[in-house]
Amino acid sequence: MKKLFASVLALALAACATTTPPVSSYAMLKEGGIYQTSGYGLARDDSEKAANYNATQTCVGQKKTAVISKIDTSYQGTIGEDVNKTVTMVSALLKSTTGKNYGSVATDKDYKTVLEFKCQ
Repeated sequence: MKKLFASVLALALAACATTTPPVSSYAMLKEGGIYQTSGYGLARDDSEKAANYNATQTCVGQKKTAVISKIDTSYQGTIGEDVNKTVTMVSALLKSTTGKNYGSVATDKDYKTVLEFKCQ
């Protein structure tokens, strides 16, 4: 009897797993079939590209295309955005003229993009 119950339970769980669309580790499924993902980057474009990549990878598993409904990009660096850009430009200028790298205050987490999308 226990073997029969275990077999029926295993079949029921397998059936549930095949009817639920796969959710990748790139996104979180929200109410209404909407997914949410984040991307980070050194620049605004980098974070948006990372978030778009995550959305695409989520939908590829379902053989669908990501359709973005909301995009929000914000700067979250430790110093002001304008100061960060100025320091980065000056550092690049000094490196090109002297050949010496003076570093940067920028990190690959300075910009964060949050996307909401559906797979269609």
